[in-house]
Amino acid sequence: MSANWKEYTKYLLIFILLAGAAWGGFSVLKSTLQTEYPLMVVVSQSMVPTLNVGDFILIRQISDINEVAAAPPPTGDILVFIRNKDYIVHRAVSKYLNNDEWEFVTKGDNNKMEDGRPANENDVIGKVVGNVPVFGYFPLFLKTTRGLALILVLMIVVFFADTILPDKRASTTGGTFPWVSLLPFLVSPLVLLSFWYIHESHFELEVIALASWYIGCFVCPLSFDDDDTGLMFWLYHFVLTIIPVGCDMVWWLKRITPSMWWASDGGGTVPISWFLQLESPYFFEMFNLFAIMVLPGCMLFLGLMAAKRRGVEPLNSLNLRLRRVQNKADIEPVNF
Repeated sequence: MSANWKEYTKYLLIFILLAGAAWGGFSVLKSTLQTEYPLMVVVSQSMVPTLNVGDFILIRQISDINEVAAAPPPTGDILVFIRNKDYIVHRAVSKYLNNDEWEFVTKGDNNKMEDGRPANENDVIGKVVGNVPVFGYFPLFLKTTRGLALILVLMIVVFFADTILPDKRASTTGGTFPWVSLLPFLVSPLVLLSFWYIHESHFELEVIALASWYIGCFVCPLSFDDDDTGLMFWLYHFVLTIIPVGCDMVWWLKRITPSMWWASDGGGTVPISWFLQLESPYFFEMFNLFAIMVLPGCMLFLGLMAAKRRGVEPLNSLNLRLRRVQNKADIEPVNF
């Protein structure tokens, strides 16, 4: 088996392991929280600032419907229920019995009025027991045709880099990795973690995260000796942090919530099992703005990586200097 096919097999195994871990984790959540939909994504602004747009929410089945707390914020339980085939996440502000069944008067924390009609206990899926800010944008983005296409294209470039971006340089040994070059990539994860404590506008922090990512896109190709590792690191960082940051920035700029991405109304939440729904013109507006924000960074990173691998100066020399490979003894010629 050639070296390239060994690399491709390794990437395939990594992908299978990640997919298996995701499926296994979801199954564990279903069993632990005792509900078919333990994980959903907030797609509207009705619960801001308690639950922000793009938040993952953890949902637990209600074992005893009589114990549901119904009161104004922040005391009342936040329920997830079905109404007209839509999934709604609103707070129970009061309740009453009707023919021996509980009816819950619900209201979004960001809404001025209570919902038009109560939620019957039989329509309640569960209650929210936790949330993960902003990260829910990733599965939503992945479920769109353009979002999926963008990620697949980047995966193909990264996984088949040796074929698409062939390395023409002399091989090098020695030197040290400049760990400081990874600092720009730490900003966006820290910004996302801060959203657990900051519930107001995230836009300013996200601008800082995006600007830092651009710096990383410039520095990263010049820092790695093992380009495969650099490409994989960049791809995971882009998918897990920059996609949520970019989507959330569009929400703050244009007020285009994920509930507007699809032609059919998805209510206040979307189960992560939904896939490739028919998209609306609002989504195309959102995606175009998202692309304007992030595609130049992708092109910068991949362009610099390709130029460095072709031995273009001064990029190749900068790479050697950053890794402190400064003498000929550290450089080995490539035999063709």
